[in-house]
Parts: sequence; structure tokens; C-alpha cells
Amino acid sequence: MKQQPLKKDFYINIISFLLLLLITILIPPIQIFTVFCLPIPIILLMKAYGLKRTSVVMAILLVTSMFVAPVLSFPLTALALISGGMIGWSINHGQHPYETWAKGTAGFVLGLVLIYAYIELILQVSIMSSFENTMDQSLQMTEELFQGLGAGEQNFDLIREQMTNMLQLLPVFLVAVSMALAIITQWISYKVINKVYKQPLSFPPFRLFRLPKIILWIYFLTLIVSLFVAGDYSTLPSVAVWNVYHLAGLIIALQGLSFIFYYTHAKKQSKALPIISILVLVFFPSIGLYLLRILGIIDLGFDLRNRMAK
Repeated sequence: MKQQPLKKDFYINIISFLLLLLITILIPPIQIFTVFCLPIPIILLMKAYGLKRTSVVMAILLVTSMFVAPVLSFPLTALALISGGMIGWSINHGQHPYETWAKGTAGFVLGLVLIYAYIELILQVSIMSSFENTMDQSLQMTEELFQGLGAGEQNFDLIREQMTNMLQLLPVFLVAVSMALAIITQWISYKVINKVYKQPLSFPPFRLFRLPKIILWIYFLTLIVSLFVAGDYSTLPSVAVWNVYHLAGLIIALQGLSFIFYYTHAKKQSKALPIISILVLVFFPSIGLYLLRILGIIDLGFDLRNRMAK
């Protein structure tokens, strides 16, 4: 099959990526915004020119980043190339937006894992040790403050143990962050594609979001297993169980939030309920996730939407 000739947009996207990377390096505070935008040129290249040509460009950009402030540019470039490549490949193959989101999430997870390895192995900086040192210093300052105020003896050892255990849930945190990064990046790329290529790409209504029931079985299986390793983070299998359990619970909570949107639309109710649900989730995440997880389990287990449709 004859390859599409290179057009002006091919070079514009490459230059755009390099400019975004340069801005990110020179203005660190803007990284919170450019991390969403860096993958966009790669997505556009992958959509317009496919895997073969885009892979060559990606390799050149990755090598180039090694010579331009490699401490920052190399990990940022790797993250953008992997995530943008997977999202762009999915768009190029016309996959469902939620499939694209899943691939984008996987791309960001892989990119963040590589950054973690880069920091640990190449830069010789231990993230775990840095976190533990910061945690110990904070707890020590808090303990001294309590003693100065005469608040009595506090069980800071228990707090320290709980915070240390939270480190074992780092994979869940990485996936959650990657899901957020992927969906925002994908949404921005859809807007750009709609504008540049006049192609109507968009997410389906969130109320139609539904998980396969296998997620529910995974959740209950890990829940049962977790009863036998309650509070145990000392072995790799137990840590894996806890991570899968919390990750499945997080995804099921999305199902519960989706059901609230579906219920509001089906019953023609006010949009106040979804808004309140999101606010509770943002400001009281522990309570919000717990309630939404229960609702998601009921929705998946008892087919509430089908029952409402009947």
C-alpha cells in the first residue's frame, strides 16, 4: 500500500513537540499543564501517518532528548511518547473511546514506571527513602508540637506504620493518576482533531459507561483473599492482593458514579445529584469512594439499569 506523502502538519507537530518540551524544561511550574499537551503532537502524527513513520520520529525525539537537559527532558519525552503513541494508535484504528482511554492509561502507567526506574537507577535517588525521611521529619515536628502544647502522649508509631503501609499501594496510585492524565489528554486530542481534521470524535455520555462483570468477580475474590492477609504488607503476594483489591474497588466506584448519571437522565431529575456526588468524591474521597463502590456493586450485580429500562 502506498504511503501517504509527508505534509506540512508532519513537521509542525514535530516542532510543536520540541517547543512544548523546551517550555516545560525552562518553566517548571507549567509542567502541570504541559504534561497533558506533550503527547498531543505524537497522537496527531500517529493518527495521520500510522505506526511506522511515527515510530521513526519517536526514536529521533527520544535520542534528541538525551542531549538536551536529559535529567528532565528524557523522562518527560519517554512519558509523552509512550502515552501519546498508544492513544494515537488506538484513534488511528478507530477503537472505542473507552478502549482508547484504557490504552492511554496503560501508556501513562508504563511511562511513570520508567520514570520511577530512571530516578532510582540512573539518578540514584530513592523515592521511598525520601518519602520516609520526609514522613519521619513531619511526625517528629508534630510530636514536638503536641508535647509543647501539653497534649499528652500520642501513638505516633501507629500513624507511622499506617503511612508506611500506604507506600505499598503505590501501584494503585500510579494507575489512578494515569487514568486522570489519559482521559484529559485524550479529551484535548479529540478537540484538536475535531478542529484540524474536521472529524467528530467525542466520548460517549458518561451515563453509558459500564464495566464487564468480571471486574466484580475480581473484586470479591481479592476481598475474600484479603481477609486472610489483613494488614499484612510484608510479602509480595499480599501486597499484590491489596493493590488489585483497591484498584478493582476504584474502577467499580466509577461504575457507581456512572449509574448516578444514568438514573438522573432516565428519571429526568435535576443535575444536582451528580454534581453533589462529584463534590463529595473530591472533598471527602474516602466516604465518596466507599458509597460509590457500594452503588457500583449493586448496579453490576443486579443489573439495575436493565431493571429500570423494563
